[in-house]
Amino acid sequence: MFRRHFLLGAAMALATPYVSRASAAEPNTIFYNAVETVDDTSLAAKALKLALSKCATKYSLQPSPTGYPTQSGAMNALGNGGQLDILWVGTEKSLAKQALPVLFPIDGGLLGYRLFLINAARQDEFSQVKSLDDLRRFIAIQGPGWGDIAILRNSGLTVRTGLYKNLFRMTVGGRADYFPRAGFEALNEQAQHVGEAPGLAVESSLILKYPFCLMFYVSKSRPELQRDILAGLIAAHEDGSYQAMFKADANIGKALTAGHLDQRRLIEIPNPNMPDDVAAIDRRYWFSV
Repeated sequence: MFRRHFLLGAAMALATPYVSRASAAEPNTIFYNAVETVDDTSLAAKALKLALSKCATKYSLQPSPTGYPTQSGAMNALGNGGQLDILWVGTEKSLAKQALPVLFPIDGGLLGYRLFLINAARQDEFSQVKSLDDLRRFIAIQGPGWGDIAILRNSGLTVRTGLYKNLFRMTVGGRADYFPRAGFEALNEQAQHVGEAPGLAVESSLILKYPFCLMFYVSKSRPELQRDILAGLIAAHEDGSYQAMFKADANIGKALTAGHLDQRRLIEIPNPNMPDDVAAIDRRYWFSV
């Protein structure tokens, strides 16, 4: 059985509830990266909307005038005065130099429970993987600038990169052997992309785990936004609406049922880029198998 740990009580030390004093005459616009999907298929978007619904200040979400297809490009825009106010990305130490972190694991750390998208014809090869040394024989693929790259390479795993839209075809086409994806991403993406990448499958025997989570980062020019979002997330957990949203999410639900996370062979690796303040978040906020 899964042991699902959700926030049930007190907030983190840095998470004192904050009520904005800004005038509510007009909604405050928040520009998110225009390449993101902001609908009910996105856990982060739903979490953001829920958090903002708990705020005294009324905000309006709008796509950025420029869309940034890579994480590094988007973070550069966020940190250097581009018309971008918020990103949701996998956390790493360097990001705090460019933006303000909202210290809350949106996904409970499920981002660090990795299933592999592979060419279905190669399942037998992966079924023979028993250890990290065995996995090092294979080539992973990720998007440019993704925080996972440094984590994987730190453990001696080979990683190639490509634009997200191409990664599924590159995987089945042999440019890489496996595409590590969070459990709540892998099954959904396989269903979405198997038509364009015939043979794309979710590997059935392994799970690669490392400390990692999805978090919001906001522009350093918007500290009030950082405080409001954090306060909203905490309020949502305290009243149970966050837990309800999380468990009702289709991708999360699929990962926890069809993903069979507790039945897979576990390979654990460290994350040298995990920020200390994120690692210190109370363990009640985190999912575990």
